[in-house]
Amino acid sequence: MKDDKKTVLLHEINFWKEHKILPEHYCDYLIALYTQGDENQQPKKRKRNKNMFQWEAILSLLLVTFIVVMAVITYITAISFGMQTLFLSIFVVVLIFCWFYFRKKKSNPMLVYITAAFLLLFYTVQINAAFFENKTASLYWLLLLNCMMWIVGGLIGKKLFFTLSGFIATLLLLLVMII
Repeated sequence: MKDDKKTVLLHEINFWKEHKILPEHYCDYLIALYTQGDENQQPKKRKRNKNMFQWEAILSLLLVTFIVVMAVITYITAISFGMQTLFLSIFVVVLIFCWFYFRKKKSNPMLVYITAAFLLLFYTVQINAAFFENKTASLYWLLLLNCMMWIVGGLIGKKLFFTLSGFIATLLLLLVMII
């Protein structure tokens, strides 16, 4: 087989292996078959660009900052509901941008998901304050709905972190409701 065809084929098999399209042991077998057991023939992975890593670090810090800023806006300052909604909308637009960026770079967007979950939690508290006059019962039900969304999102997206967080938060919330 010509080297360029073999290289393309090996790239495809590595793609299948990374994205779990085929089981890993099948991919390893195919790689060994096409390289005839010679690991040196396998195409080298591209080195990550240093600039890309810096952008990922900056975006990650920005996302963590959003969680802190939203907590301050929600609980410490006396900003109106409209202004809080404006800040939240800006944060959501930036989150969407970050999600596309991480997906394009084939990087793990878990921090984007976690930030979105915290923003949803903060916004749930804002909704309770604005529409239900800070009633405890409505807050519990809204938080329970939030936990259910974490569980469903974790199951659909196969994110164990969200599934476990949702179940633990639901159990703690039910415990607080009973006591």
